[in-house]
Amino acid sequence: MPMGSRIIIGGRSSIVGVDEKKKMKYFKFRSSFLLRNFIKLRVSTELGENKENFQNLINSTANERHRKKSLARKLQNRKVIVHFDQDTDQPDEDSGGLLGSWLGQLSTDVNLLPINYSDWRLFPLYRKDMAWEVIKSKFWFDDPSIRKSYIISVLGSRCKDFKIRLWRDHHQNSRTGTVENRPTNVPEDQWREFVYMRFTDKWKKMQARNIISRSFHVMPHVCGRKSFARKRRNIKDQTGRTPCRAEFFIETRMKSDGNFVSDKAKKSADELTPLLNKDSSTQVSSNVTATLNDAYSRVFGPECSGRVRCLGRGPTPSKLIKRSTAVVRLEADNAEVLQMKTKMTSLENQVQSLTGIIQQLLSTKPSDQASEFAAYANILNPQVCKGKGDGVSKDQNNNINHDS
Repeated sequence: MPMGSRIIIGGRSSIVGVDEKKKMKYFKFRSSFLLRNFIKLRVSTELGENKENFQNLINSTANERHRKKSLARKLQNRKVIVHFDQDTDQPDEDSGGLLGSWLGQLSTDVNLLPINYSDWRLFPLYRKDMAWEVIKSKFWFDDPSIRKSYIISVLGSRCKDFKIRLWRDHHQNSRTGTVENRPTNVPEDQWREFVYMRFTDKWKKMQARNIISRSFHVMPHVCGRKSFARKRRNIKDQTGRTPCRAEFFIETRMKSDGNFVSDKAKKSADELTPLLNKDSSTQVSSNVTATLNDAYSRVFGPECSGRVRCLGRGPTPSKLIKRSTAVVRLEADNAEVLQMKTKMTSLENQVQSLTGIIQQLLSTKPSDQASEFAAYANILNPQVCKGKGDGVSKDQNNNINHDS
């Protein structure tokens, strides 16, 4: 397992590591968020496959804080293992929450990630690569080449949120006043270009369009900062099965008091419930995240290009089509296997019956075996024996009539 290194980003020192003497895995990040609580996660060691989960205490006492400070000096040169869900390729454990918070801190480093850009897709590629190397120095991924696109996408979202916070806290009614109200941690040239872009007609039209689009969003989820993948993992841990999109929608649109976030969300849940009850008999479809013809798509319509609703960042309709095809094939295979099992059970019952018949025939006298065999043959296949019996009787009658 590769080793990490200590880095300083924006004045914040991140340390991850293992107490080898106690054979326990710990981590420590010096930040306003993670200094208050520790998060359950997996940390890699030199042992490779020896990865453990460890839940640290929340709301530490004075003695515990002293123990954490002494422990932090031992936690050096380690990486946090980020586990990804196989269905959606998203981090589904608490280490994913740690990664998201850490990326939020990384997005505030304006020297590494300047704010004077209009579109994350047009952001310089070499800067994304630099940020990716920094991320890999603190987090371990099973396949970095595959995980990179998702992580960089999340980083772009964190940078966007950072720019929104800057604009909300420092913008003025005029462009000149906004330029003068520059944050202390942002270079002057970056802030000036950032403000000039925000005061263009193109950006104002886009802002007005986004406000209108936002007004149609009347069914917000109640997950808070927790990602959909982590919420699905929590539901799976509680119920023992993967929730489909319809079940996940109902779960994430219902408040803790049992009420829904809006009347439209309650109406949609009422439409989804009978479809869920109808589809509950299909074992395969009820244990996958999403398919093309699931209950959610029947209520809300087919998917548009770019993303799959109620799954979060990452999954696309093209991936959903491939997965749906695989699910249909798996359902057909399972039906065929079930049919073969039923036929095998029937054959086993027949073999057991024949075994009993043979044993009883062997135990009877030779003179009685013929009558016994005829009786058992009639039990095994009465139609054939009946036909044979009718044929014998008919021949005998013909012979009698012919003699007469």
